[in-house]
Amino acid sequence: MKKTILLSTFLFGLTTFAQQEVIIIDKGAYKQKREKEIKLNDNTQVLKFAPLNMMVGEINFSYEKQTSQKGSFELGIGPTLSKIGFGVDTHIFDTPSVTENSGLGFFTSVAYRFYPLDETEALNRFYVSPILKFKLLNYSYHDNVTNLGSVKASDNRLDFYFNFGYQVWAAKSFSLDFYGGIGLGYRTTEEYRVESTYTTSGEWVNQWVMYSGSGARYIANLGLKIGIGWE
Repeated sequence: MKKTILLSTFLFGLTTFAQQEVIIIDKGAYKQKREKEIKLNDNTQVLKFAPLNMMVGEINFSYEKQTSQKGSFELGIGPTLSKIGFGVDTHIFDTPSVTENSGLGFFTSVAYRFYPLDETEALNRFYVSPILKFKLLNYSYHDNVTNLGSVKASDNRLDFYFNFGYQVWAAKSFSLDFYGGIGLGYRTTEEYRVESTYTTSGEWVNQWVMYSGSGARYIANLGLKIGIGWE
């Protein structure tokens, strides 16, 4: 009797164990699968425009292209217009005898962008970006009193920024790029003033005299770019 009970118990336990499933998780394969689940973009190139930069006289266009899974390259170029205001004369250095006039210049920039977040690739979400930018502002002075006429002046700026930004795709081919950063810049200027000199012959002679200056400075930027993307 006891042997029968022991045998029945052994057979019941063996049957129960045989019915249980044994699941083995291959963590290596799971990790490899997770690493491949990166959100791919519909676009690898973006043409952008920065509307807020028009407030400082800069028509800012840029082109960004994905160069690797986490990196991209951006080029910027456009014209500049100096000495502008909101539809009014804001030439604060004007005097009754000398007027400052606006002039066309240009800017160009080059930047590398790194998108560090997991599960996304370049052109999408948070990024960090070093930027090198050159900007030329041209303008002129006109003498309203004497016959000296006009003379050209310039403002050159070479700036290095370190930007932080976030690019989001509001639609399949429409992006919003928010950015801000700080950096260092070097500026050189060439300006002119009218000076009168009393000669030994007893006459006053007027002439343009150039005043040049240069120096390093701290800089900051903040803005928005709207873009159209494609493959």
